[in-house]
Amino acid sequence: MNDWLDAENRIERALQLTEAEQWTEALDELDAAIAINPNDPNWHAQRGQILDQLGRYEQAIEAYDQALLLDPGQLEIDTARAINLIRVGRHNDAVQALEGLAQLHPDFEPAYCHRIAAYTRMGQHHSAEEMFYLAQQINPDCPNCFHHVAESLAARGKLRKAIYCWKRVLEIEPHYPQVRQRIAEAHRAQKQYQEAHEFYLSALRADPGNTDLLADLGDLLIEMDDLPAAAAKFQLVHELDPQCQRALIMLGLIASQSDEADEAVRYFEAALARDEQYPGLRAHLGEAELRRGNHYEALRHLYLALEDDPDDCVALMAMGNCLLELGRASEAAEHFEHMIQLEPTLAGAHHNLAVCRFIENDFHAGIRHCLDALQCDPDNVMALHKLALAYLHLGRWTEAREMIDRGLAADPQHPGLNALPKRFWKLRLSRLVRRYLSPNRASKG
Repeated sequence: MNDWLDAENRIERALQLTEAEQWTEALDELDAAIAINPNDPNWHAQRGQILDQLGRYEQAIEAYDQALLLDPGQLEIDTARAINLIRVGRHNDAVQALEGLAQLHPDFEPAYCHRIAAYTRMGQHHSAEEMFYLAQQINPDCPNCFHHVAESLAARGKLRKAIYCWKRVLEIEPHYPQVRQRIAEAHRAQKQYQEAHEFYLSALRADPGNTDLLADLGDLLIEMDDLPAAAAKFQLVHELDPQCQRALIMLGLIASQSDEADEAVRYFEAALARDEQYPGLRAHLGEAELRRGNHYEALRHLYLALEDDPDDCVALMAMGNCLLELGRASEAAEHFEHMIQLEPTLAGAHHNLAVCRFIENDFHAGIRHCLDALQCDPDNVMALHKLALAYLHLGRWTEAREMIDRGLAADPQHPGLNALPKRFWKLRLSRLVRRYLSPNRASKG
């Protein structure tokens, strides 16, 4: 008798703890009660709901299975179980369970609604739309249906229609979770940055402490080329969550783009202290050390980065540049060649490989690589400048003049190109003078 009373008291405490959202403590009380009396289906169902809150979906399915074994045919529990089957990727099982519910209860709208989600995750979008229209006949204002079909539309790239459906969700249920963020992401994917910005802000007003949302907004601001505003957002993320490695890395990248190499190194080192294995981090740190002129410190990080990932293009470019600055052109060329194999359209890699060839006095190979760079980026001023210099060196005046004109059209303020017209005429005149004063020409007179 005392055991049964203890079980009831524990269930009462579990309910109180559930209301206070103290999920782990509530689960402990429920487990103790079920150990005393394992035959109450409601307790198993409640246990499944708490496990849902804890994100332990596989265990929640087991709890719902036990509840249904003790008391079959409970619609809510059957539905909760099917939702969890979708969450853990058992999509076929979920569809079969929901089909069974629809056969028993043809007007039970959730049996159609959640099949939209299952079919979407299976990539069966035609079936997802079919379920959506069947669900609409029962309940035309179900926010879950509009959300699920929006996910299906977005997966197919039909972003305008997806946005329409998500906006319908908000009309029906203004506090529906994550919808504003999904609308922002859809606008961002279409480069509709202002609209995306508005919806990210709206999402943050609903959830002001969400650091993931703040970081996503920071990423958007980088795409909008507003680095100071992006830095402010990532700084706020860092203040709210000092252990957030993403914020430190993004602050480091913004500092790098702003030519603040010392700041970049400080942020990257702080991120490295939190996780030395973070992909790509050492590549960025090595690049920042290179910008500070610390060549051998840069090499140390870049060797480790390439040891971890030989195809890291950031590390390959930085390593090539570092070796080039150290006068090791042939070694640098190997890294630029590897980059070109990975990404044939990287104009910077073609240009840097051309520089290596020029240093080795292979002007024809250097010219070829500069032309490859211009194939990737016709207005690449660095390649145009190097080509003009190479053509001047070889006395190919017409081609040199063309490269100078193209370069100045692309960047009228480029100091190297601005100095070339005077050098062009000086070299050409010098060549003409040498030609007319050469002994062979004089003897012919």
